[in-house]
Amino acid sequence: MNTVSKVFLLMLVALLPSQILAQNLIIKACDSTLYKELCRKTLQNDAESRAATSLEVLAKVALKHATSTATQIHDQVKKLLKSSSKPIKAALTDCNELYQDALEQLDDSSTAFITNNYDISTYVSAAMDDADTCDQSIEEMTPGKSPIGSQGTTFSQLCSIVLSIAKQLT
Repeated sequence: MNTVSKVFLLMLVALLPSQILAQNLIIKACDSTLYKELCRKTLQNDAESRAATSLEVLAKVALKHATSTATQIHDQVKKLLKSSSKPIKAALTDCNELYQDALEQLDDSSTAFITNNYDISTYVSAAMDDADTCDQSIEEMTPGKSPIGSQGTTFSQLCSIVLSIAKQLT
């Protein structure tokens, strides 16, 4: 066996157990959620979670993805506000404020993780409520025709995943 082959084999043996551990951790974390498929897809596609050695890391990664989705929705709402007609404009104005609040709640959740305060359910639940209120406001103005599309649902599901994983930390 040549030197390159030995080095490759050594690296494989060294890295494989940590990847198996991370994969098993992702499966364990996601099995406790309502949205197992979205959870697995989100975490398995993230390099940080593929190297995770704790549920805390997975919860932080899920929170990062929830925050990213909320940011995308908030940016989309701000763009839509510039070109929307009067009936939907009121709902979008509400959504703009609601998603700004949701982002602040998620930021508070990140701070809670940093301080090892794993009781983040209040913050994440409030962010979910903001998204639900936005969806309801839009539905009242334009039934069945949300300009946000399914992103609001994805955001709520990601928040649910964060809550499920965080619950396992306590």
